[in-house]
Amino acid sequence: MRVLLIGKGGREHAIAWKISQSELLSKLYLWPGNPGMAALGDSLPISASADFATLIVAAKQAQIDLVVSGPEAPLSEGLADAFAASGIPTFGPVQAVAQLESSKEFAKQMMAKAEIPTAAYRVAHNEAECRQYALDTLESSGGVVLKASGLAAGKGVFVCRDALDVTNGLERLYHSDMKDAAASVVIEEVLLGRECSYFCFLGEAGPLSLGFAVDYKRLNDGDEGPNTGGMGCYAPVPWLPEDAAARVQEAVVQPLLKALKKEGLSYQGCLYVGLMWSPTKGPQVVEFNVRLGDPEAQVLALYDDRDWLAWMAASCGLNAGVKKLTASAMHPVGQTRAVAVVMAAASYPYGNDPGMMASLPEAAFANPPESSVMTFAANVTKKVDGVCVTSTGRVLTVCARASTFAAARKLAYARVDELAQIWGGARWRRDIALAVES
Repeated sequence: MRVLLIGKGGREHAIAWKISQSELLSKLYLWPGNPGMAALGDSLPISASADFATLIVAAKQAQIDLVVSGPEAPLSEGLADAFAASGIPTFGPVQAVAQLESSKEFAKQMMAKAEIPTAAYRVAHNEAECRQYALDTLESSGGVVLKASGLAAGKGVFVCRDALDVTNGLERLYHSDMKDAAASVVIEEVLLGRECSYFCFLGEAGPLSLGFAVDYKRLNDGDEGPNTGGMGCYAPVPWLPEDAAARVQEAVVQPLLKALKKEGLSYQGCLYVGLMWSPTKGPQVVEFNVRLGDPEAQVLALYDDRDWLAWMAASCGLNAGVKKLTASAMHPVGQTRAVAVVMAAASYPYGNDPGMMASLPEAAFANPPESSVMTFAANVTKKVDGVCVTSTGRVLTVCARASTFAAARKLAYARVDELAQIWGGARWRRDIALAVES
């Protein structure tokens, strides 16, 4: 099977690493990819800014059988629709379904139609309206959450405990590069419980539960500082009840699929359900995303030893994937514990200054399948002689797996410390998975 993977981040590096291990794969193409993942596949010979028409022509020339979309933006722009019209299946939902992520207002409407447990909400369409709704909610419930309805790279959510927090959140929403995503803003009550995320593959093959992960969204240790796209995570989640996946399927996933069906829509791809888990109320939905998380994909790739490509292909109705599943070639999730630590540039999340850059050998991203420690690349550029140079934003994700979280943390942070000796301009959190270490 010839596969085209869309994306260039650490998530896509992990997906490429996972796909490359499948017996179904004959050739992997990357667009645009990044230098750290280049050894896993060939780049399509087109510009990284090419439009869908150009991309489809290149995909047909490469005889692509399946397209896998890593990030959400192409899906929200109609990537799956464009490829479907050209006869090439995509593991990722069509544009109308991708609104579950690209429009938080649409997502809340679908939750209401499906009677999915979530926070009470209102929608504001200007700053004055948003301020009033936020202060009203703050007064009545003691807290409020402001969410840019559009895509904001994981940085458009503000949890406010007082009026000053509201003012600061409004400043970021309406007076920064986030203002387009904040054309409408969802104002919610604060949910109580512990936060986690659930992932599953959906489509013609039925649901494949990838399980749960916990993401560390705040920039600094102790969950201090601004929200980010994610500074680390761990999987699985030991504090959840044994029937957690079944409960999310029953209360969230299946009602959502039924509600979409009533709208004439179906879901093909990965569904990411952001949850607040209450001891008394169970799962309550914080958000929907229409792809794997970053850095959750990185830990799930290590934690789950099943053949993702077979499930992706089967979900899209491709016979090769169906046959692989029918042959019972899938392996159950093992007892592995996995931890991911993100290393970012010092200016992250609001600046674009790469700061003190460093050169890393391509060998740093070799990641043999049997290894216990992996380094997945995101924002790196390539110099001559096989050297990758760090850039801005989230640059590296260091992942480790072991039989315990304590052992996995030790392995991950040992690699982080090694890389920090080379890259003095990095920042990272020291408390990833610390709470579940014992």
